[in-house]
Amino acid sequence: MDNSNDRRVRKTKALIRQSLTQLLSVKELNDISVSELTKLSDISRGTFYLHYKNVFDLFEQTENELVADVCAIISDLRGQAQWPSASALLDLFRYVATNADFFAAMLRVKETGFFKKLTEQLKPQTMEDWTALLPGADENMFEYCYAFVANGCTALVKQWFLSGMKESPMVMAHFAHQLTEHLFVTAAQIKNPS
Repeated sequence: MDNSNDRRVRKTKALIRQSLTQLLSVKELNDISVSELTKLSDISRGTFYLHYKNVFDLFEQTENELVADVCAIISDLRGQAQWPSASALLDLFRYVATNADFFAAMLRVKETGFFKKLTEQLKPQTMEDWTALLPGADENMFEYCYAFVANGCTALVKQWFLSGMKESPMVMAHFAHQLTEHLFVTAAQIKNPS
């Protein structure tokens, strides 16, 4: 495929996503029509339907792209020797801040499965993955530790948005690092009492 076509497609999709974000800040997902999106994006309905089946498909594809991006960032971070370091977490919070408009709009959408998808995709799959994430922890406690971290991080990001993102990504990264570091140290000390 020629680069100019590829760039044009990316630009069109970005424009549609921007229009969706704008509409989600004032309307429910169910109330947004393809006509509104195409008018706001200044594209034809035919162009919209080249890329998406309907508004829900657009939302789901955009949500899936964000999940994939966040998973890629976290996978890279997990490979670092000092995971979870504040500097490593900074990449994640910068990404969220860069895409803040869509994240804020998405958090308003009842139908979002973003955090559930993210939690499921990031969950360790092998014993090696578990021990890398929770070194020294009792393997019977892995699922509990993961649930606590995943839900805690989700709540932390949601609260950041709810409070207007007053703190910088750097402050949030340091805060998340302190919380997770303490948890990982504690997890290594907890033994299953059974």
